[in-house]
Amino acid sequence: EYDIGGELINEFDNSSDVEKGLSQGKLIGFGLFNPRSMYRTFIFCHQTNYPNLFKQVNTIFKSSSFGEQEKTEAVIKLVMTAKINDAMRSRMHMNLPSKDTDSYRLINGEGDGLAGFAVDIIGGKVAVAMASASWVEIYKDTIISVLGNVLKSHPAYEGQNELDIIWRNTPMRLKQDGFTVDEVPNEEYSRDTAVTVMENKIKYYTYPYGQGQKTGFYCDQRENRFNLALQCEDKRVLDLCCYNGGFSLNAVVHGKANSCVGIDSSQDAIDAAIANAELNGVGSRVEFHKADIAKYMNNAEEEGKEFDVIILDPPKLAPTINALDRASRKYHSLNRDACKLINSKEGGLLLTCTCSGAMTQRNGGQYFLQTIRGAALAAGRRITLLRSSGAAPCHVQDPSSYPANAYLTAALFYVSPKEDVN
Repeated sequence: EYDIGGELINEFDNSSDVEKGLSQGKLIGFGLFNPRSMYRTFIFCHQTNYPNLFKQVNTIFKSSSFGEQEKTEAVIKLVMTAKINDAMRSRMHMNLPSKDTDSYRLINGEGDGLAGFAVDIIGGKVAVAMASASWVEIYKDTIISVLGNVLKSHPAYEGQNELDIIWRNTPMRLKQDGFTVDEVPNEEYSRDTAVTVMENKIKYYTYPYGQGQKTGFYCDQRENRFNLALQCEDKRVLDLCCYNGGFSLNAVVHGKANSCVGIDSSQDAIDAAIANAELNGVGSRVEFHKADIAKYMNNAEEEGKEFDVIILDPPKLAPTINALDRASRKYHSLNRDACKLINSKEGGLLLTCTCSGAMTQRNGGQYFLQTIRGAALAAGRRITLLRSSGAAPCHVQDPSSYPANAYLTAALFYVSPKEDVN
């Protein structure tokens, strides 16, 4: 029990003491309590945000017709139905899905009032549900049932087969939440079963039933991929950490790039990128190679190669704040070497990204930008920030907690010609 200033004033040994404490105060919401979690209580339904829903929840808990477990299950079902419907309507207002894009994030954790739970729609055929909190795993069956029923009512999916729901979890995050789970692969489909998705009219093969690099599809960079493509006409493009070729394909399909090279250290990613280029009929206009990006850039500099547009989108280098210093040095070296490869006579563009929340949130976003500035200075190049953006709008944020859940920064810089630097 805490006072209004957040100071601990009493500890309860059992739930009856909690109920007694509640009876002496004002009931403002219902939450799920986890004594092992870093965040002890997840407020599932707040009176201010959902007054009518709150009344229904209150009625269920006051009922004598159900046992305690039945009451909780009923509340989970009721609140999940309301919040998933809210999420569905908000994406429809974003024109998702559309004839050009059928893959997007339907539920984005705390942004949709469901901390620890996310859902991606893949190709309009598969819903990949992701659990990173114990309450989600505990009520998995109820959640899957609700999600399936809501998706049946979605106007975009009427008249077609039900979407397959694939359940994934993050064992490390769940362990931090006091919940241990074994990953069980989906055996109903082959791991090599492909689902074709479309994003901004570009098609991709994805493998949501399998494991590894070519498993899913990252829709958070959707608008960043398309926006950068508009700057690529007749340009030489280098896509570092290209994954399945998203930035590369946008550059050649929408941007009419003169040439494009994609580099990734994963053979699965390279194979997927090559297949996606062929799928879109641009296999002859883009090339993909397996290589360590740091070694590739060093070799490219020695060979005198230069590019007009470079994308640097590495995997998460700072999974926790404790890894931030080491990650900063890595971001510095990678961006320094990328700046050296930008057109030395005309200058060019560098889109550099971090998907590490610790980096994105540090000093309100300034930390990452200053890291890139230092890297440019070390490369002997001057940079100008043109745009800094985050994840696609379907990765919604709760205003009350923003920017605590912001994780992606995509910063677009103009890199000066080499001779302009004094």
